[in-house]
Amino acid sequence: MTSSPLNPLYRLMEILSGLALIGIGCIILADVGLRLVASQVPASDDFSGYGLVAVLFLGLAPAYRRGEHIRVGLIIDRIGGPVRHGLETVLLAAAMVAIGWATFWCGRMAFDSWRFHDVASGLVAVPLWIPQLSMVVGLAVFAVALAEDLLRALKGGTPSHLAHAAASAEDAPTFER
Repeated sequence: MTSSPLNPLYRLMEILSGLALIGIGCIILADVGLRLVASQVPASDDFSGYGLVAVLFLGLAPAYRRGEHIRVGLIIDRIGGPVRHGLETVLLAAAMVAIGWATFWCGRMAFDSWRFHDVASGLVAVPLWIPQLSMVVGLAVFAVALAEDLLRALKGGTPSHLAHAAASAEDAPTFER
């Protein structure tokens, strides 16, 4: 993995995403167990949905840095050298702008939910800004990861997702004879 002073932040996002996944599992197990005795966890589907949002959004930056996001490389994989580096830099800038824009509007939505005291319409009236906050935090950290890679690319370095992919390819087993 590429060395970065922000690696602890990315690791924290991994841990929080993993804890949300464990939380979903616990909710489902508790719900299944309680159904055996004719009961249920109130709003288990709502809380599982909130957990799923947390898993997905908090895991964006760590997955990106490991090169685990789906990338369609039909064109860029056929290009090499400085042209590819330039195109990667432009694409990083575009992604950073798009994710920054999404972060702003998700943040605005969460702020408005807090300001207007919006609550979920399910069995449990959860203030909506709480689950929305995981979206904002996840997108913000993803934007930071993109900005870090953009700066690295502008300095002539290799973005983290490409560096990790290259390191993983060296360690991968091959089937050559």
